[in-house]
Amino acid sequence: MQDSSANPGTILQLKGHEPFGVGGRRSCYVHPLDPKKCVKVLRTDERRTVRHKKTIIPAHWRREYNNNAHEQAILEKLEKRVGPVMATHLPRSYGMAETDLGPGLVLDLVRDHDGGISRSIRELITTGYDLPKLKPSFEEFGRFLSDHLVLTRSLLDHNLVVEMREDGPGPVFLIDGFGDPAWIPFSKWIPALGHAKVARRIEEAWQRFEKFAASGGVSDELRRTSSWDQGFLRHRG
Repeated sequence: MQDSSANPGTILQLKGHEPFGVGGRRSCYVHPLDPKKCVKVLRTDERRTVRHKKTIIPAHWRREYNNNAHEQAILEKLEKRVGPVMATHLPRSYGMAETDLGPGLVLDLVRDHDGGISRSIRELITTGYDLPKLKPSFEEFGRFLSDHLVLTRSLLDHNLVVEMREDGPGPVFLIDGFGDPAWIPFSKWIPALGHAKVARRIEEAWQRFEKFAASGGVSDELRRTSSWDQGFLRHRG
């Protein structure tokens, strides 16, 4: 799916805007021409997390891993296979766009009923949200993954956001960590193994959330010293 928000050749201006979130390798901006979309650009600062694609080639000879290219490929394949229902729990990819900060991946942006950008489970837990209230939404998310055999990496609290509705938690969305990291994808080839893997991911994730909530969430010290935003929003615009 292509980004129809900008005319061909348009360079999106991001430098004058504050990213709403900064991860270890990418910064996320509200699309300047469409508030329902976001733009992910690779960080180039010295504090970014450097990751290389798994290979037998020595690290110093390899190119730095490009999250955007990998994520775009996975999401576009998923949309072709799963269809429109994908948008109930995963962002759709609108391809790459040129920005004044380099190439950016354009995706759906999850927002709450009040229009604010939806927060991560990590931020919700840390700010005192009652974790058990999120369980029905998380279980529904798990059923979606299992029904459509959507394989993921470990389900981390900072990669999962909750769309809040007037009556409480709505759907959970995965915003990063797509794709099965297994070298030999047996879980993709054998459905029974795939369903078992999804169930294991869901169970292990919820156990981590419970331990994280019991610990009090992200400490102020960690937020001050971290090279990334720890799953917290800088703004909800």
